[in-house]
Amino acid sequence: MTDIVASFEVIGLRPNGERIEIAAHIGRPEPAPPEAGGWMCEVQLLPFYPELPPIRGVDSFHALWLAGSFVLKLLKHFKEGGGQLLNEDGSEFPLEAYAAGLDAA
Repeated sequence: MTDIVASFEVIGLRPNGERIEIAAHIGRPEPAPPEAGGWMCEVQLLPFYPELPPIRGVDSFHALWLAGSFVLKLLKHFKEGGGQLLNEDGSEFPLEAYAAGLDAA
């Protein structure tokens, strides 16, 4: 991915105690091919998903919103599987705070 517009890094602890560095990247929204319509954003969640299909929306804002929501859902799935998400200082990564607005609309 060459044109990252949003990203963050977090430490993941697998249930077996393995520590992994997780990096989330969202690419700049761009028009989708004419036959598909709308807009799209590239998304990566390394090391889990280095290549995912682009996230599509009806406009650039929608595509960006959906891409961010998708990353948060993938991290939630990691936690539900017994993983932990930590900041660099060892404190808990505030995933719920990041996702707080997703159900607001």
